[in-house]
Amino acid sequence: MMLYTRHQLFLILLLTSAAATGLAVDHWRRARPDLAERLEALDRTERRDLDPVLARAPARRSDPVAAFPPLDVNRATEPELARLPGVGPALASRIVAARPFADVDELRRVKGVRRATLERLRPHVIVGPP
Repeated sequence: MMLYTRHQLFLILLLTSAAATGLAVDHWRRARPDLAERLEALDRTERRDLDPVLARAPARRSDPVAAFPPLDVNRATEPELARLPGVGPALASRIVAARPFADVDELRRVKGVRRATLERLRPHVIVGPP
């Protein structure tokens, strides 16, 4: 008498294989971070062709916004704001809706901008005239 049916054994084997593959990929990425970065850069290259903000950025960089001058939060577009650290498309649209700002600290009034997020943004943004 079998404890499991063939279908159950197949499902167990499939799930175990998927977990083992995930662990092997993670081990490989940790062992060869330079090659993993190069492979991921291929994906970013395709996105760079479609997004004009990414197209003007250098191909390899450790900080995604380090190559750009600080953004003026009173004039930046949503896609430009979305590339800032800790800012996604939804937060970028809330920042645009909450304009104008008199100084960088006023970003705290935008829902979703906590103290840590503001400190992460501070080196990358400026506030110009509204």
